[in-house]
Amino acid sequence: MLNIRKVTVLGAGIWGSVIAQHLAKKGLAVSLWEYNETLLNALKTMGRHPNIPNFKIHDNIRLTGNVAEAVADTDLIIFVISSKAIRNFCRTQLKPLLNGRVVPVVSASKGIEDNSFKTICEVIEEELPHLTGHVLAFSGPSFALEVAQDVPTKIMLAGQNDELVQEIAQVISGDPIIVVPAKDRRGVEYGGGIKNVLAIGCGVIDGIGDGANAKAALITQALQEMRDLLVSQGGEAATVYSLAGFGDAILTGMSAISRNRRLGEKLGAGLSLEEAKKEVGTIAEGVNSVQSVYDIARKNHLNTPIIDAVWQIVCQGQKPCVLLHAMGFINRGNK
Repeated sequence: MLNIRKVTVLGAGIWGSVIAQHLAKKGLAVSLWEYNETLLNALKTMGRHPNIPNFKIHDNIRLTGNVAEAVADTDLIIFVISSKAIRNFCRTQLKPLLNGRVVPVVSASKGIEDNSFKTICEVIEEELPHLTGHVLAFSGPSFALEVAQDVPTKIMLAGQNDELVQEIAQVISGDPIIVVPAKDRRGVEYGGGIKNVLAIGCGVIDGIGDGANAKAALITQALQEMRDLLVSQGGEAATVYSLAGFGDAILTGMSAISRNRRLGEKLGAGLSLEEAKKEVGTIAEGVNSVQSVYDIARKNHLNTPIIDAVWQIVCQGQKPCVLLHAMGFINRGNK
């Protein structure tokens, strides 16, 4: 039985800070690490998060920019940094600090690594092999700003060790969050990466201005592609219809506050990728997943017209109408 008293949260962005706050309210001692000095100084100076309304940092949270200080004597590490940065962070920062010490790790970062097609949990285990079997995926329909406002939320926690999953689920669960244990870690992680690509597509439809009818058709078609891709990578088909698949896809594809959907909306309105990223401001993880999701589909010879069209728009700069063409609306102009 684990005795978890201190938790390290890596990344003080909106989601990382909300997770840290949630655990601090449960009475845990939390070290919240952030590499961006501007954000870190703002958090320390203001005692609030500049991007979260009415968010006063809990007394149980210790802010730091020092990784060694953050992970010293920790009982649980939660990753909430950009998926692109995790491999190098594990290799250069965590490995020498942990020095073989086994600590449960939860990945709340979403994405699929380019070229290797590994999930974030697999990347962590590859760089820190002594943690194999102790790395869990945390994914589901969960807007951080809503959790910060005490909105009821269900999120999946997946891993190969049932006992560990159950124990960590109990650590994280608490109003307003209910944690749903799961075994299909690979499927849960792939669902979390693919749904961001789907959300960009939904935003493109919004940017074009073609309405809810078209978006509902897009989601229906894209979920079939998600299922085929997820199964091709060893995930379970049922996961597509879970919180980490369908649930998360509905949330990120339909809501006005979704960063991935907003990015797609800017692209659909005719902005370039760089212009869209600038307007959205914060990181839209879907951009990091588009290329790898597309490459997996091609490698496995899958029929994925929606994924292909989003890739053409995001990575090739093609016009938004290619997404409508992929849905069968071949006579829909070139706007």
